[in-house]
Amino acid sequence: MGGVDTDPVRVHMILAITLAVLLVGWGVLLSPPFRGLRASIGLPTDLPGARFNPEVNAAEIISKDEEGAKFFLARVAHYYHALFAVLLYGMLAAFGSMRKDVVGVDLLNITLIGTIFTVTGAIVYSYISRTFFWHGLFISGLAILFSSGLLTLLRFKPSKMLDLALIVALILLLGGGAIGAYVGSSYINSEVAEGFERAKILARFNPDLGEDNEIWRAMTGHLHTMVALATTMTFLIGIYRIGILDGKLANLNGKLAKISILLVIFGELVMALASYSVWFFGKIAHLIITPAALILIASTLILSFLMHGYGLKESFKEPKSLLFWGLRLGNIWTWAFIALPGAIVAISLRKPIFFNPEFRNELWDWAELSYNIGHWHIIVVLWGVMLLLIYLADVRSKLASAFGWLSLIGMLGATAAANLYMLANPPGPYSPNPYSNFWLSTIVEPFLILMSIGIAASYLIFLIYSTK
Repeated sequence: MGGVDTDPVRVHMILAITLAVLLVGWGVLLSPPFRGLRASIGLPTDLPGARFNPEVNAAEIISKDEEGAKFFLARVAHYYHALFAVLLYGMLAAFGSMRKDVVGVDLLNITLIGTIFTVTGAIVYSYISRTFFWHGLFISGLAILFSSGLLTLLRFKPSKMLDLALIVALILLLGGGAIGAYVGSSYINSEVAEGFERAKILARFNPDLGEDNEIWRAMTGHLHTMVALATTMTFLIGIYRIGILDGKLANLNGKLAKISILLVIFGELVMALASYSVWFFGKIAHLIITPAALILIASTLILSFLMHGYGLKESFKEPKSLLFWGLRLGNIWTWAFIALPGAIVAISLRKPIFFNPEFRNELWDWAELSYNIGHWHIIVVLWGVMLLLIYLADVRSKLASAFGWLSLIGMLGATAAANLYMLANPPGPYSPNPYSNFWLSTIVEPFLILMSIGIAASYLIFLIYSTK
């Protein structure tokens, strides 16, 4: 029989992926390359406090207007909280399609309300009306999302070892959320808020300049915790969708699976504790994050090779096989283009080992800012595309595989090339960063276009399949 799929969990998956596409599309539309398009449809060409300097057609490290700079940083924070909320909602809906005993429709409804509040408050406050009402709606949404996380935790009764890794990640994620609430509460005190905003501006030039501010350190710990654990949870949900190689614990595969899951849990704990510690100990704890991340990534990489096997050719016909290869390639890429560059930068931060002079030198100001921005974008893009592949895994269509691969190839190419944009430019005195940068215009952007086409087509295929 035809008609719309009335499975409420599937409806939530449709809503989640739709919100993600709309929100990312909004962010892309407001980026500097689309200034002309914005003007043609009546949207503001330039946003208040934007880094883009039209006089030189390049981006400054931060707006020269301090109030504008504060607004810019607030807008960035609100937008990415909105995106994070949507991706978390999407993760919960995906997990709910596999574990309805844990994630009921009531929980998804609560999460949807929290997501809508967060996104609406963030977007309206940042781009339309900077009033307390919309900021309050944004905060309310985050509180509802935190509550839905707690409810999920209370309902989650582990049935297998992989569940424990998800439960530990969720507990630590909620801990990171609590730190985020503390950071947000700093705005109750105008003097504290002023110091925090000043630290954020100074840290754009040199993160050491933000270290003395306690709220900035807490924000840094919060950011590392949330992104690392959310991406890990997405990977684990992908493993859930495919399944680990069967075998009793006496079997080699079973033993390796158990060990790797224990390593994942250990990696989650070390990563979260290292991130939390930045709040209290600053740069010393920050140095621990790199080895902690390596432990976590190593464990997920091992786990990715213990999944049920699918041939590469099969991945062009079967989306579940594509997810299998996507998770493997995603882990390999995380090592090659997140962990390894991160380690190189960390080692060279204060000594001229891989970079001359040392990377924290002011001659590398633009490179370090580009690295910090690119590093987080790589992780978020990886998170989003892996979640997309989880959504496509149940779509029985060769087109889903084809466009899923297009999304994956675009993501892999863009994230790899982003490292060239971040780290392959020579050191030099400060100057605005042109959007005509060779690496950006010739490699990164074409792959991003490829990825965007793949994501848009995958979304349409998922929508059509889900409403048959």
